[in-house]
Amino acid sequence: MNAILRGVRVIDPLGRLDAPGQDVWIDGGKILAIYHHIDAAGVPVVDLTPPDGVDPCVLCPGFIDLHVHLRQPGDDEAETLETGARAAAAGGFTHMVAMANTTPPIDTPERVAEARLAASNLPVSILQVAALTRGLDGEELVDIRKCVESGAVALGDDGRNSVSPRQLAIALAETAHLSRAVFVHPEDEEMIAQANGTQGSVTRSPIRPVETETRAVNLAVRALSHARSGHLHLQHLSSEGSVASLRRARHQGLAVSAEVTPHHLSMWLPVAEEPDPQALRKVNPPLRGELDRVALVQALREGLIEAVATDHAPHRAAEKSLAYDDAAPGMIGLETALATCITIGGMGGEWLATLVERLTVGPHRILGPASGVPEPRLRIGESATCTLFDPNAEWTVGETPLHSRSRNTPLIGARLRGTVLLTLAGGRVIHQDPARVPIVSEQVTSV
Repeated sequence: MNAILRGVRVIDPLGRLDAPGQDVWIDGGKILAIYHHIDAAGVPVVDLTPPDGVDPCVLCPGFIDLHVHLRQPGDDEAETLETGARAAAAGGFTHMVAMANTTPPIDTPERVAEARLAASNLPVSILQVAALTRGLDGEELVDIRKCVESGAVALGDDGRNSVSPRQLAIALAETAHLSRAVFVHPEDEEMIAQANGTQGSVTRSPIRPVETETRAVNLAVRALSHARSGHLHLQHLSSEGSVASLRRARHQGLAVSAEVTPHHLSMWLPVAEEPDPQALRKVNPPLRGELDRVALVQALREGLIEAVATDHAPHRAAEKSLAYDDAAPGMIGLETALATCITIGGMGGEWLATLVERLTVGPHRILGPASGVPEPRLRIGESATCTLFDPNAEWTVGETPLHSRSRNTPLIGARLRGTVLLTLAGGRVIHQDPARVPIVSEQVTSV
C-alpha cells in the first residue's frame, strides 16, 4: 500500500497524541509521515476529510481482544481459526486471546504448543490462554510453568469457575513469578446449581442471580489477598456490585484488573423486543438491569475497568434454536464490538479516545510485556499495526455476510454507527473497505 490518508484524526494513547485534521502517509506497510498536510508527487490520496460538524475518521493502533472463543479444535462448524481471524480483522482487531475451553481443552504444554502452531500463519496474532486446571474441572492445577514456557500468555478456565480459593491462591503465587495473569470467570457454580435446582454442569443453567457473580468476585479477590502476589484478571463483569468490589480491591492496593463486554455495555433487561430465537440474548453472565449497565459504562470511562473484550462466542444455529433454558450461552462480537460501543454502549462522541485506549493500551497492559505483544503505537518508519475507522458510518448488521462462521447475535438487523475501513497488521493489509479506501497496491492478505 502506498497512499496518503487525508483529514483523519490520529489517536495514539501511549504516544499522548490525539490530533484531528492529519494526513498519514503509508508506504510499503510503514507509516512514513503524520502531518497536517502532506503532498508527495505521484502518491495517491484517499481524501477522508469530513464535512463541517462531522467527526473525522480515526487512525489508531490495532485493537487487542483479551477474550475470544474460536472453537478449534472441537467445533469447526461454529468457528475456525481462519474464520475467527477474518472476523477479527474486519472488526479492527490485530491481536486476540483465545480461551482454553476447546474440545479437548488446552490444558497441557503440548496442547498449548499445538494451538500456537495452528495459529502461526494467520496475519491476526492469536495468543493462547492455557487452562488453569486439568479438564477445567477445578481439581488439579495444570503444569503452569511448562504451559507458560510453551507460549501461554495467561492461565484461565473461562466458561467454568470451579477452582477453590485455595487452589486459586496457589496459582496466583506461581504465575506471579512467571509474569502472567490468572483470568477468572467470576460466577459461583455452587450458587448457580442451587438457584437452578440442578446437579452437574451449570453452563447452560438460565438462572444466574447477581449474587453468583459478586460472591465469585469477592472469593477471587480474597484468594489474591492470601497469595500476596500475582495478577488477578476478572472477565466480563456485568453488575454494579462487582464494580464496587473491584473498587475496594483497588483501594487495598491489590493487583486486580477487569474487562467488560460490548453486550454488557449496551444491552440490559428487560429488552424492548425479544430476538428470535430468544436464546440469541443468552450469555454468561446474563444481561442485567439498566443500573448495572450504567455502572459498567462509568467504570470503563474512569479506567476502573481497563479493557473492552468481546467474549466472542460462536455457536451453531441448532445450539441457539433450542428453548432458552437449554440453549448454549454466548454471542459473537468481533465484528460488532466497535459499533456497539459507539452507538449504544456509551463510548461514542467525547468518549471515543477513551474507547480507543480501552481497546488497545488497556488490554496490552493487562497482558504485560512478557506476552510478547508489541506496544500499541503508531511509530514513524515502523511497520504499521493499526486500524482506520469511521465513527459515523452507518451499517446494518447482517446486511452483508459476516466473516464469522456463526451468526448468533441479537444485533442482526440493527442499524449501528462505526465502520472499520482498513486494518493493517505488521505492515500487511488484512482488511479493507474498497469503496472508502480504494488505493492498495498489493492484494489484501487472506486470513
